[in-house]
Amino acid sequence: MRKTTHNILYPFLLWVFLMLALVATGNRELHSSATHVPRGIAGLELGMTPEQVGQLFTIKEDIDPLAALLTKYGKPEAGEAVSRQNKALKKRFFHIQSGIKQLPDDATSADVRTTYNVVYQIGFHYNESSVKKIGWKGVTSPYLAKYGKPTKDTGSGYIWDDGRTRLDIGLSGKTINVFFTDQALETEVKKGERETP
Repeated sequence: MRKTTHNILYPFLLWVFLMLALVATGNRELHSSATHVPRGIAGLELGMTPEQVGQLFTIKEDIDPLAALLTKYGKPEAGEAVSRQNKALKKRFFHIQSGIKQLPDDATSADVRTTYNVVYQIGFHYNESSVKKIGWKGVTSPYLAKYGKPTKDTGSGYIWDDGRTRLDIGLSGKTINVFFTDQALETEVKKGERETP
């Protein structure tokens, strides 16, 4: 009788232990994907107005880079169409420079995109010389240390996503771009782009 009890008890206990381990692993994954994603950096956050940004940083409105590239490379009608669409959707593009507050170390440029005078995307850009100087790890390490494991590793970048805000770090050729995006506002902008030719 004793041998039979052990034959049943040990597999049962092993099964219970494995189930507890699976549940614990699942909870840890849910917790890591629910990490709060920041809305930007100190003084430059999603949801601000350009006027608020201008209180701490130097801000200058400019033409949408897509419209500029289309015009530059021989498609002025397409560039003008982007500009008309942006105007209809109240989308604006601004370059940002350090002011009272500083941009992240080694970022070579920064910008914000707004819709209806509200910042919905912040971009920090690291050019080729900056990337050569600090490398991929130099850009990504502070984010990994602060926010932990990304929600997604794309192979050429990292994404943190909490359902409200998305933080993307991606390699684009020899440059690295970091974007903070308000997902609800971005969804509205994309919907408007589809509806407004």
